[in-house]
Amino acid sequence: MIDSTTTVILRGQSGGRIRSLQGFAKHHHEPDSISSATQSFVRKVGHETVQDAAERLHSDLRKLFGYKRRHFEYSCEHGSAVIKTPDFELEIHVDQDEANPKHYQLTTEITRLLSDEIAQDNRFHHCFTHHCDHLWVHFAQAIDLESKIDAIEDIDELADCLDYTPDASELQLKLPQLDLQIEITASSMHFQLLTLPNLGRLLEHSQKAFDVLTEAGFGLSLQG
Repeated sequence: MIDSTTTVILRGQSGGRIRSLQGFAKHHHEPDSISSATQSFVRKVGHETVQDAAERLHSDLRKLFGYKRRHFEYSCEHGSAVIKTPDFELEIHVDQDEANPKHYQLTTEITRLLSDEIAQDNRFHHCFTHHCDHLWVHFAQAIDLESKIDAIEDIDELADCLDYTPDASELQLKLPQLDLQIEITASSMHFQLLTLPNLGRLLEHSQKAFDVLTEAGFGLSLQG
């Protein structure tokens, strides 16, 4: 399992114009700015979109994993859905796009992996490859990024792949041999493939990157 001092989240997003959401009516107007009121509006008109996405995933999980009713915890309200299974937990939510007020973002997140085997399960990969194409690691406490940069620069196989800001507040590793780009700040790590989305490859190669980064003092793992 993952290190108890970190949180690992698999995340993916899609989006579009707010007026395309199922609950958007003719008398509605797309917002020109962002506020708590416009966020609430987007969650209201986007609720049906979230509900449809959650119901499709619920059906897929039943078919792929053979889960029975008693294996699920399910809730969907106010533009947010939560599905809990014996192996993982996920959330789907709709929000106004902070960079573009007339657009929404639909986010799918695997918030917890509850078994050691699930990250290697082809059924899991098949179900979520098109939903989750980013892996995030959030640290419980801020790390000393300067010391991590120093350690990475001393690792021959990583030094040439490293770039970082002059103030050492963020670093980037581009690892073509693992098809990975990794961005690290004091509070988080972000992994994504350099090529097409493939959840199985993202998980496998992220674990390999964790193994390499152990030498730099990260000590992370997706599985125990």
